[in-house]
Amino acid sequence: MISKRIKIFGLILAGLCSLMLAGCGTGSDKVSTGYYKNVAIKPNGEFVIKDRVDDSKAKKGGIFYYVEMGKDDATKDKIVSVTAKAGNAPIDIHWKSTVGNMTAVTAARIQLDYSQDGYIKEKYERVTGKAGVGNHGEASVRYQIAKDGENKGKAEKKYYYNSEGDNNSIGSVAQAKIAYDKKGNIDTITYMNKDGKVINGYLGASILGFVYDKEKSDVLNSVEIRDNNGVVKNNKNKYARIAFSYDKKGRVISRKLYNEAGDLDGSAQKSLFIFLGPTSLNDKLQQMKDGLIEAGAETKYTYDDKHAGPVKIQFLGIDGQAAPVKDGAKGVAELDMTYDDADRIIDLKFIGADGQSLPLVISNTKGPDELKMDYDENSNISQISYFKNGEALNIDEKVLSNGGMSAKTDIAAVKYKYDSQRNRTEAKYFDKSGNPTYLKLYGTTKYYGRQFEYSENNNNHPKVTYLDADGQAIKADPKDIFLGTWKETVQGGYTWVVKKGTMEIIRPHGTNSSYSYELSDVKIDPETGKGSMIINMKGKNDFGVETLKFSDADHFEMVDTFNQSKLVRQKD
Repeated sequence: MISKRIKIFGLILAGLCSLMLAGCGTGSDKVSTGYYKNVAIKPNGEFVIKDRVDDSKAKKGGIFYYVEMGKDDATKDKIVSVTAKAGNAPIDIHWKSTVGNMTAVTAARIQLDYSQDGYIKEKYERVTGKAGVGNHGEASVRYQIAKDGENKGKAEKKYYYNSEGDNNSIGSVAQAKIAYDKKGNIDTITYMNKDGKVINGYLGASILGFVYDKEKSDVLNSVEIRDNNGVVKNNKNKYARIAFSYDKKGRVISRKLYNEAGDLDGSAQKSLFIFLGPTSLNDKLQQMKDGLIEAGAETKYTYDDKHAGPVKIQFLGIDGQAAPVKDGAKGVAELDMTYDDADRIIDLKFIGADGQSLPLVISNTKGPDELKMDYDENSNISQISYFKNGEALNIDEKVLSNGGMSAKTDIAAVKYKYDSQRNRTEAKYFDKSGNPTYLKLYGTTKYYGRQFEYSENNNNHPKVTYLDADGQAIKADPKDIFLGTWKETVQGGYTWVVKKGTMEIIRPHGTNSSYSYELSDVKIDPETGKGSMIINMKGKNDFGVETLKFSDADHFEMVDTFNQSKLVRQKD
């Protein structure tokens, strides 16, 4: 590894800033095209880049940043793009800001454009080619660079653009003014609309203030949320200042929220949502690795000597004691991470306020207290395995699907495959012994995996093919959800025995009845079983047309003009 410490914005070359600080000035070197271990972005658009690595190491896994320098006369010696890569493929990530441990942009690539004199434009792009997003929902930012004066070469204004190219973003923030202190550090950022009126911007601040250490003027102590008069005010989340503490290596070890009175914010939102889909989980793990996870009045980060990311993240209250998450991952007060040699999280444990393992709650259902991850050559999650108290766990279907129906399964691990754009193309299910196992379509048809096919520009809604035990496509009929034995939930309720085209209603007291039936207007979700259908029943002496409303594959209501019956599936 060749260690180079560089701070670059176009042609600006100055002292390196540690990723966790704001301008340490420990040397400089001119960047060249290639891979780097660490990249962060300052609020004025300056890149902070360090730790050059050989191409061969960068392609072995883990996240690295590929910096491309310009070659023509207009861009020579200037950065034209920076791309986050894992393995040999771009990856969407949360790019770190140099402000504490906060995020700046969500994208795979940042492209720089110098074509307009006096300006530099940064455009955010995802793996799919769609627009990335910054903190205000912007797809790109144009920085106006001072040509003279004490801020010469620095960005003094920035303009936000949405994905359509309009000078606008979420909350009507269209531009911002950047001011510096006498030592060249960012002092304030003032947010404005198109007309130049000061409005609320990032973190709810009209003016975002930067407060530095009195003895070490390049060390950022805190950021302040200020109103349009420059007065420190609580935002809608009831805090007014974020304070950072660092270790000797410049890594954030504490992030505290204070209100406008200067007290730790006891009402700070304690929310953390973790889902088990591979794309969502991979994104969350990357945030953990970069210390971008926080909850409550204080968040503490603990590191080891081998890995870049924290090995422990703790959520604390105003008294310094554990303050468990209330929304999402309820009860979790600590995250413990284990990394592989490529700095990928391979083990994640959930810990409660008592220091003991705690099941992750998803959709109000208890899940695993530990996850183990395997990765493919491009650092996509290739397998997620579920554990409780150190033993393999059969996971509830509701936890696996982030909602839907609650049902016991034999699934203890899921294996995944991906395409070149990191879209999930296959998922297969395995039990504790590593043998294939299944879920059910419409509550009746077993499927052992799914394949996903994506159309152009439609990555969020792929075509899904369900697979049998031999990996062949299943053609399941949504009407099959009605098959089986059902029983009314009231005491003395009837039992329905349903076969294809015929059914029998068994009465505890009285005469049983047989019917033929037809189903129409069938609208059922194949995985959750939620939906409705119309049944036309014909018996020897009676008939009827009713609506059946399914809350999931095991429960439905029969609704007619005069009454309502609830039925539950009887298991074999």
